[in-house]
Amino acid sequence: MEWNQFLLCDAADLMKEVEDKSVDLVFSSLPDISQTHFEKDTVSYKEFQTNVMKEFARMVKDDGFVVVSQTDRKINGEILANHITYSNALSECGMKMKDYKIVVRNEPVDKRDMYYFNYQQCVIFTRNGTIKRSGDFLKNILIYNTERIGNIKGALNSFMWPEPFCHMIIDRLTKEGDKVLDPFAASGISLQVAKEMNRKYLGCELSKEVYDNSLFNLSTLDIMGMTEDQFQLMGTYTRH
Repeated sequence: MEWNQFLLCDAADLMKEVEDKSVDLVFSSLPDISQTHFEKDTVSYKEFQTNVMKEFARMVKDDGFVVVSQTDRKINGEILANHITYSNALSECGMKMKDYKIVVRNEPVDKRDMYYFNYQQCVIFTRNGTIKRSGDFLKNILIYNTERIGNIKGALNSFMWPEPFCHMIIDRLTKEGDKVLDPFAASGISLQVAKEMNRKYLGCELSKEVYDNSLFNLSTLDIMGMTEDQFQLMGTYTRH
C-alpha cells in the first residue's frame, strides 16, 4: 500500500491492504450510528465497531498506539457508550488502555435530545508503547474553542477534530517518519497534521459529500498536493 494518500473508498477495503503490525498510530473516529445503514440496530452496530477494533489491533505495531474517539449517543432509550465497546474489543485483542481523554467542543449543543453530547470520549491503547506525557497530555479533560469554519461546507462541519488535539496526539505518540492511519478520515484533519509533522499518512472517507467538501478545504487540498483549480479540472480523486 502506497502511503501519503487521502482516498475516496470504503475503510474495510483500505484496511485489507495494510500489513499486520505495520502502523505506528491508528488515529480515528468511527461514523456515528446515525451515519450508517444500521440506523437503530445497536447490536449490529456494536458488532461493526468490534470488528473494526480487531482490524486496528491487527495493523498496529506492538509499540504503536490505537487512539479512538467518539461521542456517546442515546438510541431507543439506551445509552450507546461507544468508548466502552472500543475498550472491551481492544482489550480482548491483547492491548492495554494507557490513557483516557474527554475532548470537549466549546460550542452550544443544538439538539433537543439531552444525550446529544458536545464532547468525545477518547481511549488510547497499546501493547507495549511508551507515551511522552507533558503539557496538555497530562490533562484528562481537554476543552477547545471550535467555531464553525466558514469555507468548509455541509456535512463536513460535524466531523472536524480540533487541530490542537490532533497535533498533541501525533506529537506524543509518534516520531518523524512514523505511519499514521485514519480509515474514517472525514475532514482529513488528522492526515493534514500528520503531513505537517513529517509523518507518513494514509486515510480514506466513504461519503462522497464529506470527501468532496474536505477537498475544498485548502489545508486538505495541500495534502493532495493540488490547488483548488487543479482539483476542479481533475474531478473527484478515487482509489484505483
